[in-house]
Amino acid sequence: MSSDADPDADSDDQLSLLPTCPTCGDPVSFLTVTGPHTGIVNPCGCSMPPGLLERDD
Repeated sequence: MSSDADPDADSDDQLSLLPTCPTCGDPVSFLTVTGPHTGIVNPCGCSMPPGLLERDD
């Protein structure tokens, strides 16, 4: 590894693959579903319906 390499570059690349919270824009690690139409985004803690994080491939 060269001394010019940024050690945070790999973690930044991984974060860019995560979906973002539609409320605050932070990366979403996972969604805790608390009911049929409610959930809590982690790690930010915003509340949102689970269907908003579904991706169209």
